[in-house]
Amino acid sequence: MFADLEEKYRPQSLDDYVFPNTNVEQIVRAYGRGTMTRPLILCGTHGTGKSLLAELIPKQIEGFAPVVEHVKAVDFRNKKEVLAKFTHNKQFDKLFTYNGQRYNYNILEEIDFDSNVNKAMRVALEEHRGVDITIITTNEIGSIDAGIQSRCEVLEVPPVEPALFLQRAKDIIAGEGFDIDEDALLEALEAAFELRAENRSYYKKLDMLMHSV
Repeated sequence: MFADLEEKYRPQSLDDYVFPNTNVEQIVRAYGRGTMTRPLILCGTHGTGKSLLAELIPKQIEGFAPVVEHVKAVDFRNKKEVLAKFTHNKQFDKLFTYNGQRYNYNILEEIDFDSNVNKAMRVALEEHRGVDITIITTNEIGSIDAGIQSRCEVLEVPPVEPALFLQRAKDIIAGEGFDIDEDALLEALEAAFELRAENRSYYKKLDMLMHSV
């Protein structure tokens, strides 16, 4: 019986993550070192690892799994709710963070606010830069207010090309105790990518290969 390979081999650090290109890797690693602290928007199509990166960056900064505030768009129905979520006692923040962390972390997924909430968010992002690290993930960058975008580092995360994922696939196959011809494995990855250009497609294909052995 084989486990869900995507879950079983889920990257536990940025060193395990397969980056789609040098630009994404350089910027993400800068955040992971804590040298970039402006709010970060990770955008791109479904299944490219945006949410995973949003989880791994705080962990990389702290060296352990920190306390992270996960926020959904429905949590911000008006300006008051934004202020309640982001407004901290600044003197307190200079002395303390959750769990003794370097930063407080907010992860916002698929946000799409009305104009009043957008204005409040702009203010919150500016006031708490350097104290909070806020990471926003979205499949539709056009749905995010231009004023919010201008206050953030906007990073497009494309799907990983088959050739770049090949070594990861080989490691997974070897970890399951099997050996598959490299050319045949690459061909399988290319077929999965052509059918649906997202990272999840590779894991689904590997699941099928393992079950067919």
